[in-house]
Amino acid sequence: MVYGWTLSWFNYTLPGWMYFLNVNTIVGVFAYSMFTNFLESLVVVLGVVLLGVILPRKWFADAFVARGSALTIFLLALMMYIANQFNTKEYYPGALLHWSVAILAAILIVVYFLGRVNFIRKLIELFADRAIIFLYISIPVSLASIVIVLIRNFF
Repeated sequence: MVYGWTLSWFNYTLPGWMYFLNVNTIVGVFAYSMFTNFLESLVVVLGVVLLGVILPRKWFADAFVARGSALTIFLLALMMYIANQFNTKEYYPGALLHWSVAILAAILIVVYFLGRVNFIRKLIELFADRAIIFLYISIPVSLASIVIVLIRNFF
């Protein structure tokens, strides 16, 4: 979801950039974006794995793929909603910070119950199994972006 969100943003802004940025700058912006996505994805995956280690086996580890995928989808969708709704500090509601614990608790409860319903669990596992194909695209792009970012910063 993170890579798709960034690619849609990049494709939206690319036509305007082509009038005043050169190719090296555009490639640099793309490389930094993909590098940032790689780091964000690592944080999300490590967070889900850490949650699987901390929580009791019955709660999370028995249906790790389904619950981890659902948790990741819900949390990233929430973050995308927040990022899209509130562009500046003036529009950001302070009440959202107060509701963040309730929102996270609601997401965790929904994820737990989604893992208990066999049909939904199998559907999420099927989606997660088929989404692995995106690793064949995102990992090489991320590695190339890391190389470009390192070259731009150290040479």
